[in-house]
Amino acid sequence: MGALPVAPALHILAVVISIGSVSLVALVVLPAVRRGALGAEPDRAFEAIERRFVWCARGAVILAGGTGFYMVDQLGLWS
Repeated sequence: MGALPVAPALHILAVVISIGSVSLVALVVLPAVRRGALGAEPDRAFEAIERRFVWCARGAVILAGGTGFYMVDQLGLWS
């Protein structure tokens, strides 16, 4: 049985983090950059924000893909 019971929880968590990251950028950060709400240098502010969460978002995508493939393999769903 192994890690199969934990895989769905990790998969869902990773998808939520990934979607949340994209939502944060699309709905909060980019509009703030356009309005000039991030100060005199919005590009630098955006890069600072992006640098802080990019690895979290990338890790979430990798985790979602890995757990998805793991579940498909363990449950024999390739066919």
